[in-house]
Amino acid sequence: MRVASRSRAAAVLALPLLVAVALAMGAPAAHAAAQPAAKAPPPVTTGLENLEKQVKEFTLPNGLKFIVVERHNAPVFSFETMVNAGGVDEPIGQTGIAHMMEHMAFKGTSVVGTKDWAGEQPLLEAEERAYLACLDERRRGFKADTARLASLQRAFAEAQDAARGLVESNEFSRIIESAGAPDMNAMTSDDVTQYYYSLPSNRLELWALMEGGRMTWPVFREFYKERDVVYEERRMGVESSPLGRLFMDFINTAFVAHPYKVGVIGYPSDLKSFSRGQGDAFFRKHYVARNMAVAVVGDVTVPEVQALANKYFGAISDAPAPPPVVTQEPAHDAERRVILEDPAQPMIVVGWHIPAGDDPGYPAYEALASLLGGGDWARLNKALVKERKIAVQLQAFAGLPGKKYPNLLGLFIVPAAGQDPLAVEQAAYGVMDSILATSPFLPAELEGYKVRVRAQNIARAERNSSLTDALARAQVLQGDWREFFREQERVQALTVADLTEAMRRSLVKRNRTVAMIVNPPAQAANEGGR
Repeated sequence: MRVASRSRAAAVLALPLLVAVALAMGAPAAHAAAQPAAKAPPPVTTGLENLEKQVKEFTLPNGLKFIVVERHNAPVFSFETMVNAGGVDEPIGQTGIAHMMEHMAFKGTSVVGTKDWAGEQPLLEAEERAYLACLDERRRGFKADTARLASLQRAFAEAQDAARGLVESNEFSRIIESAGAPDMNAMTSDDVTQYYYSLPSNRLELWALMEGGRMTWPVFREFYKERDVVYEERRMGVESSPLGRLFMDFINTAFVAHPYKVGVIGYPSDLKSFSRGQGDAFFRKHYVARNMAVAVVGDVTVPEVQALANKYFGAISDAPAPPPVVTQEPAHDAERRVILEDPAQPMIVVGWHIPAGDDPGYPAYEALASLLGGGDWARLNKALVKERKIAVQLQAFAGLPGKKYPNLLGLFIVPAAGQDPLAVEQAAYGVMDSILATSPFLPAELEGYKVRVRAQNIARAERNSSLTDALARAQVLQGDWREFFREQERVQALTVADLTEAMRRSLVKRNRTVAMIVNPPAQAANEGGR
């Protein structure tokens, strides 16, 4: 449920972990590895075009869009509620609060999660007053009255305990899981927050009741206890992890103005200060019907989904959707570098600024990422991992840390033992230079990529859960679920010239940010790495 901000300690083969951190920040997965054909492969037959005709939509009076696909081959359905709010939408001083909303969504409502709402509500209000009094005194800094602060902190702890006494812990999750949901989960990225699970089709009304309730009138109980959980996630994933620190330093350096620089997990000082009232304000601003979409796929009918949607989702706020972020990242006119000395596994991270995901030229960057570092067959993998053996792992993908706004094409490299990370980095640039100078991408490489993308989208479309994500994502981020299908046309139209032009335009020194972990000089000398 809280996968969006977690990372783990470095290991010898650390690339998957850093990629996991990147994914947690909102980057999409790289294309799966596959062996290219020696010649252009035959076209793949698909039912994607027929599937598009099966997608139905309706919009509630409050502006909430529902996307429904009926599939009656098994008595189950999947859904995804996607909210167009993520880390980029947080106010200054409240970083991490979008992720908090994800946590709070599992705390229930005035009906679910409480032993006595009439008794709990005034206790929550008393808890908030006690917290704000503590916060006011704490913000006085060195002028704070230590005795008064200690007294206020005791009062706050007592108020928390009193409110917690009326909480029915984890009741929301227990109800859903007992109804047959094996995969109840949620995720917060820089761009969006998403909620999803699957249920037997005879539990459709239960789903509507529970999902509509938490999107309409959630109760942010145990707020400060959960905030401490998020703070600990930050500490373990960043401060206690060389990979986490590297990635955070990398993002903070690549972006100096745009809120992509913050990361979903937020800053420690913010995680120790924002209030339940501020969480409520964020929810009321962003969790509005016109800023969300719900996709339902499986053994359901459109009329029954529509009836239940009107009944249980119709009370979601019909306020206007908040405006998008207006801050633009200024053009970079010089390379930026970050070096982290640490005894952990050396790691290289490179990022080049590229347009937003809805830019007409964006498919070329996704193709570039795949052909450069999308599998064993990709140019950089072949050269550095398989042939020269100076790297043990390498991966590239577009959309770091998100795709809603101009973002990065990221390259991640784990040098082989004893290899100088700086030399490995330069070797990667040498391969890329050779592509432009003497060894351009071949039509067969691009055709292989097109087939893989089409096959992956067919696979996504065949699974209820992944189709809900694809449709909801296209609706929220691009304004129309049909963009999922239109993507096929854009990819099929790509040419080698498109990739070459994108590479010449964006994958240049002045446009890149580099971060790496290098071992301290003494350790490097002992290991023969210098």
